[in-house]
Amino acid sequence: MDSAPLLQVEDLRVEFATADGAVEAVSGVNFAVAANQTVAVVGESGSGKSVTALAVLQLLDGGRISGGRVLWEDRDLAGMDRAGMRRIRGNDIAMIFQDPMTSLDPLYTVGHQIVEAIRLHRKVSKRAARERAVELLEQVGIPDPRSRVDAYPHQLSGGQRQRVMIAIAIACSPRLLIADEPTTALDVTIEAQVLELLRNLQREYETALLLVTHDVGVVAEMADWVVVFYAGQVVEQGPTAQVLGDPRHPYTAALLAAVPSPTTDKALPLAAIGGAVPGLRDMPSGCRFHPRCSRAWDDCTHTEPALYALPGGRQSRCLLQHPDRSPADETAGELAGTAGRESA
Repeated sequence: MDSAPLLQVEDLRVEFATADGAVEAVSGVNFAVAANQTVAVVGESGSGKSVTALAVLQLLDGGRISGGRVLWEDRDLAGMDRAGMRRIRGNDIAMIFQDPMTSLDPLYTVGHQIVEAIRLHRKVSKRAARERAVELLEQVGIPDPRSRVDAYPHQLSGGQRQRVMIAIAIACSPRLLIADEPTTALDVTIEAQVLELLRNLQREYETALLLVTHDVGVVAEMADWVVVFYAGQVVEQGPTAQVLGDPRHPYTAALLAAVPSPTTDKALPLAAIGGAVPGLRDMPSGCRFHPRCSRAWDDCTHTEPALYALPGGRQSRCLLQHPDRSPADETAGELAGTAGRESA
């Protein structure tokens, strides 16, 4: 990272209370986001991506930060009171939520909701805020913005609702945008338009972007740095081109192998990762990925790997990347992978 981070997440832990006691959904997560940088957080559903993003702004419903720090410049957001967080949310850090239909209030016009976001942090009149709302709708590509400012969410298409969410997020020119699966419910054409809009706004406002996604293609297109999540942990991170071009964790490699390409033989079944992300109460011993890993060997079942430092600032949570590993370990992993492919 060339500059000091705007946001630095250190050993973040998040737990949720259940009838059977507390369970940990995020376990010791570390990453950083610098000014003007795009960091993508990628992984399967249930890996802890969205919980981590929500924890940054203390928006956890039924959960709490049980350990670690969330540093915004010199302030720890994890320990900040409600009044302090209200000054940060929407002003310094804004969030684009996954589903605009449930995030926008159906009882109020989209203009009212943009005006509310502006007047919460800026001392301006309702008229001035409304004019700013019209400008924002035009900026995010809503046709006939002066008329649409009085529309209700149900009167807009899915792509237009997502653009309204983006307008609300950028209303106060935040320094960091958190986008949680911003294109999940959109078709590929609208998805491309929304991603291009985010790129353009990022350049115009010089805003950092934390992009939560399960789409490796979006990561390759958008991100400078990628953080790979699995079962509540970071298993790999580094510059996007390096991680996608030369993955150092079997989970990252498996995710990439599961992405179809124009050269994929249509007569063959798509590659898939066997099994599923473990439940919060059923975490395996050792490496959390070992039950699904084609390269696991005996040590993986009982030794929990650290997040090992690699050249170029990269990190990988895999025993094959242990600095003191022996050639026998590498061979064991290769043999395990061969045996797994043969049995499949």
